[in-house]
Amino acid sequence: MPKSQKHLSLPRQKRALLALEWAVGFQPAGSIWVLLLAARGWSLVEIGLAEGLFHVVSLCCELPSGLLADVLGRRRTLAASQGMFFLSALLMIVGNSPWGVYLSLAVLAMAYNLESGTREAITYESMLEAGREDAYLKFSSLQNGVYRFSSSGAMLLAGATVLLGWRTAYLLDAGIALLGLGAVLCLKEPERPGRKEPVRRSLSAALAETVRGAWTLLRTDRTAVCIMLVNALAGACATLTRFFLQQRVEAAVTVPALLGPALFVLGLGGGLAGLLAVRLDRLAYGRAALLTGAGVAVCAFFARGTFLPVLIASGLAAGLLDDALQLVSDKRLNDRFPSAQRATLVSVSSMTFSLFMIPLSPLFGMFFS
Repeated sequence: MPKSQKHLSLPRQKRALLALEWAVGFQPAGSIWVLLLAARGWSLVEIGLAEGLFHVVSLCCELPSGLLADVLGRRRTLAASQGMFFLSALLMIVGNSPWGVYLSLAVLAMAYNLESGTREAITYESMLEAGREDAYLKFSSLQNGVYRFSSSGAMLLAGATVLLGWRTAYLLDAGIALLGLGAVLCLKEPERPGRKEPVRRSLSAALAETVRGAWTLLRTDRTAVCIMLVNALAGACATLTRFFLQQRVEAAVTVPALLGPALFVLGLGGGLAGLLAVRLDRLAYGRAALLTGAGVAVCAFFARGTFLPVLIASGLAAGLLDDALQLVSDKRLNDRFPSAQRATLVSVSSMTFSLFMIPLSPLFGMFFS
């Protein structure tokens, strides 16, 4: 038995990773933070400014968080992420001023940044160490399903969360973050093939080496860059379709009590994406991207209507296609990324998505108006 397998139990690692997915997805307060701020007397303009701050911090911290994950380790970075989720919830509870809320949302953005890319990296490298990298797509599909179902479950409880009050709701979020931290502490840091041991290197030297390695791949591997761009474009279009679709669904629902269940159903498409991803992975990437991109365009067209069943079907299909292509893209990219720069390069891919979101958001706003 290889030495590495004495230290890493893949079944235990999988259970901890799935528990972490549930903790990150199931945030009763975080899923309806806009409604909770409105209940505290915030205007839509103030809420919009807060959301803008969240995305600015997210964009600025995406790449540094990936660098830290590659230099300091996956497990430490995920632990820091859960600590940030916990701190963000506490700041929201004690922050009675706008600046307290802004600080909480900035910390929340950094928490997501630290988790993004790091989770994919530790998952792939755990499978690689156990000699099961061929099963990565299947397990990442399961992770995606757990996250989507848990986040949809939190949305389904929106009515109960509002009744509990925003302080109690954020206290629940803080407790769930601690459960997520417990899941992280159950993880083992997988070995990273080709990674140089840090022999008394300074942090700046380690960061510089990681940046150079990532830049070399981006400069020389056109296929990886194309996958990033195509996946980010399709993902941005699907995300904006589902975002504006919520307003259409709210207007189409005649019974207010059905809004939560309707939004819950919209989130189920992503949870089923693994079924489609396995089939898409058998195709050439260009053909898979073309099929999913065309499907998202059809969903966007029908999402402009007013008939509730069609709206729900469009949201389900958009989520299904978006997450399926994301899973296939992650697999193809992880096969090409060197381990020492894996989290950094995944963060670059996430930044590409954010950059597409900036110009497409107003265009989709006009399209759905």
